[in-house]
Amino acid sequence: MTLTTPKIERRHSDRRRACLGGTLRLAAFLPEAPCRLRDHSLTGARIVVAEDVVLPRVVDLTVTGRNVTGRNETRRAEVVWRDGTQAGLAFLDQPAREDGAAAEARAERAERAVVAAARRQGLV
Repeated sequence: MTLTTPKIERRHSDRRRACLGGTLRLAAFLPEAPCRLRDHSLTGARIVVAEDVVLPRVVDLTVTGRNVTGRNETRRAEVVWRDGTQAGLAFLDQPAREDGAAAEARAERAERAVVAAARRQGLV
């Protein structure tokens, strides 16, 4: 008989299985990357992407036509883990109002990080 340690559940809301198509916006200058939504909750999602896709810390996830209104829904999310082709996302709340200069600086920092990661992997 093997004893197993119970897995600690860290999710704050119930998760639902899914098999939905979607896209990830990684940076303003890069094409969107296709993905598959495998499960989701109010606070996050598990997606499947190609192994060669470089994920920045923050992405915009668009799930096509499958929400209550029947329209595409886009959520900003933080990548909290990645294991091969699977990744876990935590949805981010809308930030407090940000002036244009601060938003632009944040976007530029994110884009530089994506380019640096792509260079490290020899993709650029």
